Order: sequence, then C-alpha cells, then structure tokens
Amino acid sequence: MSILVDDYLKVGMNAVVRKIVQKADSAGNYSPGLQDLLSTPVCVDMVIKATTEAVNKYLPDGYITVGRAVEYVHDSSSLLGMTINLKATLTAIEGKHLFFTITVWDEMGEVGHGSHERIIVKRDEVLQKARERANFLVQRTF
Repeated sequence: MSILVDDYLKVGMNAVVRKIVQKADSAGNYSPGLQDLLSTPVCVDMVIKATTEAVNKYLPDGYITVGRAVEYVHDSSSLLGMTINLKATLTAIEGKHLFFTITVWDEMGEVGHGSHERIIVKRDEVLQKARERANFLVQRTF
C-alpha cells in the first residue's frame, strides 16, 4: 500500500448510526413468527455503515475500505418502533487492516456487541479484480 495510514486515521475514531426498527428490518423476513423483532442481518448492515462512516471520508481520493470479517453477538431483542443505536470505534490499525469494536443499544439497554475488520484498498484495483472474476464466468462453458 502506498499511503501512510497514520497520516489519515487514528485509533479512537468512531461513528454512531441510528435506526427505528421497521417491518422491513424484522426477523420475520427470515424466521416465521418473529415479525415484531429486529433481525441480526440488519444489525450487521449497521456495522458496515458505521465503520465506513467512521473512516472512509478521511482516506485520500481513490482509497476505500472493504469488509474482511465481522463477529456480532445479538444479546437482546428489540421490537418494531424501538430506536437502535450502533457505535463503531476504531481500536487498532495494523498496516492496511483496521479493527473496530461494536456496541449496540436501544431504549432498554444493550442489544449486542461485536468486532469488525476492514482493509484499506485502492478502489480501482478492487473493481478491476472483480471484473476479471466476472470475465471468467462469461468465458466458462457449461
């Protein structure tokens, strides 16, 4: 990688995202009978939003972060209409690897927690690699 990450990012950077739980966010989309509860995939989506909000805008032009790993523990249920808050905090920088801690809460207390790793990459290089992979599919015969 050709940038010095410490020139752009610092441990402790964070972002908070909020969401009022709607029907489209419900676990009922995955498990019948749970249509009044927040789904875990929506929490993971919030993890991605918060971590990218915390750091991507500070990177130089042409650089972005991509997700590498996520661990999320969904401890408590939240009902439709409740407000979910998720805070992502950058806790470590190791070369181009960024590590975040995640805390999630609603009006009643903690909902979940976890960790997320993102990697700083050149946007054009990632897109080119994806195109190369797609070309393989075009050339493949069945």
